[in-house]
Amino acid sequence: MTSEQPFKIAVSDDALTLLKRKLDDTRLPDEVSATGWAHGAPLADIRRLVSRWRDGYDWRTHERELNALPRFTRAVTVEGFGEMNVHYC
Repeated sequence: MTSEQPFKIAVSDDALTLLKRKLDDTRLPDEVSATGWAHGAPLADIRRLVSRWRDGYDWRTHERELNALPRFTRAVTVEGFGEMNVHYC
């Protein structure tokens, strides 16, 4: 087992640009009437989430807030799964 190592969340500008482009390109289906959650999340909820991620969520602000706490990573051995890398604060 390795010792813990400091870890910072660092999402690249390219990844955020790609996410924005994918959200801009999102095409949602028509609502299936009167199914509730039987066929997944209601379309209105999905539209609201897409809008929030595209127009109202500042990832860099949240990234700074998350990185304000010390974070670490360490490899651990989990029976039946082998070695896994875990992140924690």
